[in-house]
Amino acid sequence: MTDVQEKEQQVTVEEQVPEQVVEETYQLTVKLPGGGEDIKIIASPRENIQDIKQSIMESPDTCANSCFYLAYKGARVNDYLELGEIEGITTESELELVEDNYTERDVRLHISRLRDLLGGPYKPNPSTIGIDPAISFLTAVTGEIDEEIVAEEDKKIDDLFSDEPIPEHAFTNVNIEERAKLSKLVPSNFQRVAPECIKSLALSGWNPVPHRQKLKGDLLYLAVTTLENEIIHITASTKGFFVNNSSNNKFDPAPSHTKRASAHSLITLLQKISPLFQKKFLELQDFITHHHMLEVLPVNTYYPNHPWAVEAPQHLFDPSRPCETYLNAGADAVESLRDWNDELQSHRELPKTDLQERVLRERLITKVQAEFTEAAVRGAMAVANGSVIPLNPLEPEESHMYIYNNIFFSKGNDGRGTFEQLGADEAAHVATSKDLEGVKILNSIDSEGLYTLASVIVDYKGERIVAQSIVPGIFRRQDENSIIYGSVDNGVQISSDAGFHKSLGKDVAKSLHLAEHTVIDDSKTESKLYTSQETKGLLGADGRRYMLDLYRLNPVDIEFQEKECVEKDDMPAYPHKMTLLRPELMSLFWEHKFRQWVKAKTEQIKKERGDAKPAAVEDKTEEGEAKAEEAENTVANKEGAEEEEEIKIDVNEFKLNFNTDVFTGAKQPEGEQLKQDEQVIRDASKFLAEEIVPSIVLDFASYSISPLDGDALTKAMHRRGINMRYLGKLTELIAISKDKRIEHVRQLAIQEMIMRASKRLLRKFLSKCPVEHTSLCISHFFNCLLGAGFNAKPSPVLPEGTNRNDFEWAQITPAGLKTLVAQQVLLRFRYKLEDDAIEKLSFIPTLRELCIRVGVQISTKDYRAEPYTEEERAANLAEDAAYQTAIDRKKQEQSSSRGKKNKKHQQDGLKRPVRRTTTFIPEDIYNVMPTVKQASSRSMFAEETFEAGKMSIAQGHRQLGLELLLESLSLHEQTYGFLHPETSKCYATLAMIYHHSEDRESALDLQRKAVISAERTCGIDHPETIHHYLNLGLFEHAAGRTKLALRYIRHALYYWDLLVGPGHPDSSTADNNAGVMLQSLRDYATSTKFFERACATTEEVLGKDHVLTATGYHVLARSYTLEGNFPKALAAERIAFDVFEKKLGPEDARTKDSDLWLKELTTNAVIVAQRALEEKNNAALNSTATPVSVPEPAQPKPQVGELPIDQVLQFINGDSSSKSKKGAQKKSQKKQRK
Repeated sequence: MTDVQEKEQQVTVEEQVPEQVVEETYQLTVKLPGGGEDIKIIASPRENIQDIKQSIMESPDTCANSCFYLAYKGARVNDYLELGEIEGITTESELELVEDNYTERDVRLHISRLRDLLGGPYKPNPSTIGIDPAISFLTAVTGEIDEEIVAEEDKKIDDLFSDEPIPEHAFTNVNIEERAKLSKLVPSNFQRVAPECIKSLALSGWNPVPHRQKLKGDLLYLAVTTLENEIIHITASTKGFFVNNSSNNKFDPAPSHTKRASAHSLITLLQKISPLFQKKFLELQDFITHHHMLEVLPVNTYYPNHPWAVEAPQHLFDPSRPCETYLNAGADAVESLRDWNDELQSHRELPKTDLQERVLRERLITKVQAEFTEAAVRGAMAVANGSVIPLNPLEPEESHMYIYNNIFFSKGNDGRGTFEQLGADEAAHVATSKDLEGVKILNSIDSEGLYTLASVIVDYKGERIVAQSIVPGIFRRQDENSIIYGSVDNGVQISSDAGFHKSLGKDVAKSLHLAEHTVIDDSKTESKLYTSQETKGLLGADGRRYMLDLYRLNPVDIEFQEKECVEKDDMPAYPHKMTLLRPELMSLFWEHKFRQWVKAKTEQIKKERGDAKPAAVEDKTEEGEAKAEEAENTVANKEGAEEEEEIKIDVNEFKLNFNTDVFTGAKQPEGEQLKQDEQVIRDASKFLAEEIVPSIVLDFASYSISPLDGDALTKAMHRRGINMRYLGKLTELIAISKDKRIEHVRQLAIQEMIMRASKRLLRKFLSKCPVEHTSLCISHFFNCLLGAGFNAKPSPVLPEGTNRNDFEWAQITPAGLKTLVAQQVLLRFRYKLEDDAIEKLSFIPTLRELCIRVGVQISTKDYRAEPYTEEERAANLAEDAAYQTAIDRKKQEQSSSRGKKNKKHQQDGLKRPVRRTTTFIPEDIYNVMPTVKQASSRSMFAEETFEAGKMSIAQGHRQLGLELLLESLSLHEQTYGFLHPETSKCYATLAMIYHHSEDRESALDLQRKAVISAERTCGIDHPETIHHYLNLGLFEHAAGRTKLALRYIRHALYYWDLLVGPGHPDSSTADNNAGVMLQSLRDYATSTKFFERACATTEEVLGKDHVLTATGYHVLARSYTLEGNFPKALAAERIAFDVFEKKLGPEDARTKDSDLWLKELTTNAVIVAQRALEEKNNAALNSTATPVSVPEPAQPKPQVGELPIDQVLQFINGDSSSKSKKGAQKKSQKKQRK
């Protein structure tokens, strides 16, 4: 690489990095009241005092304090002031914690915080949306650590053939061929319940405080039952807490004469009056601090994940639980009412002139959107359950609108006939998702002067509910029309406000390449628009311009619509015409056309000039920078470019914009421009079907994409601009290729189609179910779909007094459901399922997908999906016969005995054998949750820095790349918080870099954070989480803690088996890693099993003649050698050598290495055979001759035969040279731990 190239690459990286602000960290000392030990905190100058106070409250040493203020040099510091704005403060200043007077609100929050603290990190709470929200298992999987981290230079050579016993590890006595059991989803040592400190903490029946006591400072009365079984009444006052004289029968708010105790904190007071509380509270703190910090923190900036399978939740008596709403929001709950729209838009209007202002702005936007999502989900559940009165109760139910908690709710169907010509409810259902997608797009563009609503889509019990923030003035009278852009009546009247049009053209139209086009309304008035006429611009009463109904930001997939939205002989018409192209596809198509244009332009200029000089792309406008870079990468030859006169291309000459109103029925002037616009959209549609969809098959075949579940497949397709309606076409292309390497993708695509069809059917049944029939419906549906192998004719559990014909869901059968699913797959994906497609589905992966899609939380049981074997049937019959014999004997005894008492006694101990007749029963269904889609914003600055850091490292600038990634991590943590999928990815990337740099401690710390963050936001069995656990295992092994590493590997492989099942190509890598770790512990027998499984997987996917398969056999031969099984080692190495020689040639290093070992193993086999023959002949001589002393044959303990010691070491380590170290030359051979 030339110096010029390096400089150009350096500039390329630096140009992508947002401005950075170097800040000095403040090391502050906080002095505690009452002579307590001072605490140290680290803070940024841009942190406000409120955040610092929150950090103090979360510290174990100061958790008792919640009502206080910070003082600097004796003066109170404003909570909303930034640290750096305090006059005279330095980086090593002292702050003083001063106890403040309580208000009624402070007391409520203090009590609520204490309740959360006493419950521990995993307190069961029936008021949450789902069971076990944001749960993490890292501490449970880690267990007790009995190994130390070893630095690379301190590692010792392992004794591979030591006589010491093999250390016990996670795979000791484990059958790795046994499939994962759902009953083991939760680790056995997972501790959910924290130590109990008090029996109950409740609001006293003497509340509210009488008027005369308010004048004395009383705020609230509490009744506490201690572990000593003593009921104590406590007064919360402005000065703190004290024990009063009240009882359940007498009100006496005066301080107690017998228990003279008071304290500013309730925790301190309870420690004074209850010795058991003091003892148990220390245990509670140890229990909490035993967990990683991120396991305890609340998830505030992302919707928490809920597991699809859970253990039976423990429901505990808690008299103050019904008062949680009062404690959190006050007596009239006004504290929970917020103006969501004004909050969101006010945050968007914050300045963003420097990096810190941008970070603050993005953090506030992210936080308010997360809080809006939680409120919207709860509101949508209330709407679906009928707890909210509609605004328009006289209209049909489908048209009902609601307002709850200052959020506007509507049903996701065509209640007003807007989509009647496009597919009615089917089209409306799609339009809600596309509208949310449009909101995301505009949020990412972040155009000044244009606003979007906070939006969330909630699917709950078969209903789709759309939640939006309320636009000021949206409910004004009809004659005061505030829609000033677009049309509300399908083109009857169209508005085009000049200011709105200018704002759209400034950023949105340029970013999305929207064409300015003319539309005509019913009065023949022409209007200029950038967006579709169905996209509306509204001028709110607050003067802000809002964009609504954004479902047509992208054009129609006209090729698909013309081919599939019509009925054919063997194919029904597609259910709706809202078949739109994805934004990712439009970006890819634009870049594709741009590259073609640059190439054609370059060739044209070359031809005109008659030379072959390289082309340079220039664009004098800010907008053209991205285009210029793209074109430069395509056509510029950088070698010697500074010496040559380059061909100049002005990218502003390239014009390609998309008219989103073509093919929609919108009236537009006929002419050449309209034909050109239509052709552009048609070309984009063809580009998707003819180029993009086939190209993803190649990506699958090259393993650049390797999805593990339906969600990963969906994201992979969406990133390439492919709609899910092309799943059928994708499956057919994979089948046509006959490529065994991607057979797993074909199976996954079929599973995804079946899941999506099943989800729609189940939602349809649930939408007609009353809440008390929900578990009956779900269990019967699951039995028909997944349990037909166990019971081909499952009978539904019906409410008493009803029959099967009373409910639509009860009438389905496995055969009928199979037909319905096939019809849905054919209708929505244009694919004909094979007759046994459902029977071929893997049981647990399919169950998992369906539960996640519908929001079902099911019991962690081992469900039976296959019929009983002959042996099991015989055992069941024998058990039933034994039971019947016992009953008959009891009856005979009872007939000869007298008295009911004796009769009752004799029946004791007899239990009828209990066996399920169906795979699922209603009691298995624990909960049905909403599934949520949200328009969460993204931090462009954090992501740009992250990508620039990765690019810098890829180009060899490691130090710069590391600095950029650390800066990106800081931006992620400030914007998204510690618990967010994006932050988790950042942790994992940095951890891998530190791992390669051999900074073990930093790598492990960041990887643990990545694991916890992914567990709590993505899911305990999400593919990202599994990969993070696998990497954590690798890092621990590299740090010398192999037994701990194997715990993580086993945990990850267990979830891998649940998620995917056997046979996935990526599983061979995990098996090989496990095998290497087990070898380092000298458990050669178990390690060989992993290598055998890895080799079998590779051979099944790639074939026996593939180089990777040969490599697997080469590794397996090493494992057999260590185990002492030389015949198998020789056979495996011969397979490897034959493939290497055939595919790579005799001169390749791998072929030569394999040849060397094949010769050594062959020689060893000959020696072993000769020795066996000699022993046989000696045995024959001994039978006739006088016995002589003959050495006993070698015992079958692990040995290396006749191979030289140095070559065995080479063979094990895969190294061409053997290095000896001091102390290594012993009788037993040793290997350096990797």
